[in-house]
Amino acid sequence: MNNEIIIASRASPLALKQSEILINLIPSIKTKVLEVVSKGDQIQNVSLQEVGGKGLFIKNLENKLISEEADIAVHSLKDMEWKQPKELKIGAVLKRETRKDLLIGKWKSIFDLPVNAKLGTSSVRRKAFILSHRPDLNITSLRGNINTRIKKFKNGEYDSIILAKAGIQRLNIDVPYSEISSEVMLPSAGQGAIAIQCRSNDKSVLKLLKSINNKLTEYETLAERSFVANLNGTCSSPIGASANIKGDTLFLSGAIASPNGSAVFSDKTSGYYKNAINIGETLANNILKKNKGFKI
Repeated sequence: MNNEIIIASRASPLALKQSEILINLIPSIKTKVLEVVSKGDQIQNVSLQEVGGKGLFIKNLENKLISEEADIAVHSLKDMEWKQPKELKIGAVLKRETRKDLLIGKWKSIFDLPVNAKLGTSSVRRKAFILSHRPDLNITSLRGNINTRIKKFKNGEYDSIILAKAGIQRLNIDVPYSEISSEVMLPSAGQGAIAIQCRSNDKSVLKLLKSINNKLTEYETLAERSFVANLNGTCSSPIGASANIKGDTLFLSGAIASPNGSAVFSDKTSGYYKNAINIGETLANNILKKNKGFKI
């Protein structure tokens, strides 16, 4: 390991805050943050699905690792695909914060929103599951970092918007909100967790990251991400998943929706927490067997 570790991070306030969280966990290590503009940040005038969906917020950071311009990269785990480049691996998953989604504004729930209200989100998952409960809503694309999105809401461009609670808390943003129940919508796989990626052959960095890895979060998110992968989904698919470990048992809830919310299929399963990957696969297979012919 070099005397100084170069950390690749997106340039958004939230991404830089997440890099700061990492740095605070390794105070004895000299670090430098390399700010990288992702493709998802570069293209703001179209939806993420039109751009291509997969890896939009991580690919440029991964390229910095592969080219050895950086030693580690900090990601929101929910943005990462199951399959990674062979040269790279997730060296640590930090202790997860809240995985909740928030309805920003004065409304107590999505059911309190006026008929045909304009709701802002760039997430296919959020749009699909919200429409399954409120098909009348005018759900409109909302791009930009958290501060940009909140500014658009405060300017009256939307009646309400949906954001992840973890981001609001990390940036200490004071806005009115209500939590969206998991009965309405499960979170994205890995939501609220920070993943630290490095080169697969960098033994010294891997050793360092192992010391800050949170096993509970690792296994919970493994199950969630396995569920998505076994549905042939991606980080931008209309799929929700949430795992919780109690004792030695991992409980996994999962749901999949059609993009317009007209169909939603959900199920639950559990098992020994170290079998997280298999638990995710089992749940995906159960849903597919019960709903043959359904495709995302």
